[in-house]
Amino acid sequence: MLPVLDRFNRLLEKPLLAVAGTLIFIMMLHVVTDVFFKYAFLKPITGTLEIVANYYMIAIVFLPLALVQRHGGHIRVEVFTGWFGPRAIAVFDVFATTLSIVYVGLMSWFVLQEAIETTVIREKIVVGVSLIPVWPARWFVPIGAGSFLLALLFSLGLYLRMARGETIEEESDKIDQWID
Repeated sequence: MLPVLDRFNRLLEKPLLAVAGTLIFIMMLHVVTDVFFKYAFLKPITGTLEIVANYYMIAIVFLPLALVQRHGGHIRVEVFTGWFGPRAIAVFDVFATTLSIVYVGLMSWFVLQEAIETTVIREKIVVGVSLIPVWPARWFVPIGAGSFLLALLFSLGLYLRMARGETIEEESDKIDQWID
């Protein structure tokens, strides 16, 4: 089951990272162009702040969460676990990951409901004298949180194996070979 979940996660992570990376580049161009127009022509681009806050930043933060989880890039506090062996640390990781799964699962559910509601009403915000639709950006959060949830489930499986004393390096190498 873990190899299938890992393969699915890897297939999902790369496009989400590509979207987030592309949006970082587009955001940079947007902001630079806005600043240029503001100082060169005294005409800033209307809605830059709103688009950055409601589109770019949301996607950049939420879409890569699964990849960050895979690479162990989330914050870990190791004040007390430095004294423990790998199996004991794995037990702590099982506990923390289980809590994270519950939290991210609930968050995914609620933001999915919100995304559906905002899509139904076609949510827009007022910018100057214009309306900018923001409902499409509401989907970045449930997509990113959902992929993060899948990555957490995979991590939980690995931590459970480690807590039982199994070595996962060999398994991880097999998974990498199987996917590539």
